[in-house]
Amino acid sequence: MKKYIIILLLFLISCDLLTTREPEKPDTQRKTYTPATTPDILFSNLKNAFKEKVLENYNASFVNSSFTQIPFVFIPSSESVSTYPTLASWDLAAEQQYFNNLIINTKEGVPIILDLQNEIKNTMGDSAVYQYEYILSLTPINEKIQNSYRGNMKINIYLDSRNQWVISRWEDFKSGDNPTWSELKGTLY
Repeated sequence: MKKYIIILLLFLISCDLLTTREPEKPDTQRKTYTPATTPDILFSNLKNAFKEKVLENYNASFVNSSFTQIPFVFIPSSESVSTYPTLASWDLAAEQQYFNNLIINTKEGVPIILDLQNEIKNTMGDSAVYQYEYILSLTPINEKIQNSYRGNMKINIYLDSRNQWVISRWEDFKSGDNPTWSELKGTLY
């Protein structure tokens, strides 16, 4: 009997064991992501991934071995490879690590702006090649990082088995004296 009284007392004085807790807010990481059923949506998702700093949305813009056998290839600007040798063997894991480091090394609450200009496109059914002049503007907290990166890019995209457009090949080219996206990737890897 004494044992039951002790258990009852412990139960009564325990800290709100039977009360319900406040529900947690759902994870809202995806924000403005839309399945990339057109190339325009793919590039809009890419811009939004930077603006909102959402790694999951950035990753969704690239090929995924679960949905296509096409590999990811990044060809850095030629000037950047000598400074950043890791760019020569860049893969999706490196791409994801760079983007995560970019989020960490930029001012919280301030978006990263990707401006794609002078679009040239060549669509071939289930694949396409897009060329842009780009400006990537950010507010770094790391003094090794510039505020702006500029250059030209050539992006090959494909429809995967989900009928979503994904980036499979990315070539970066230097334009003038501006630091390139390759240099940003090399700095942050």
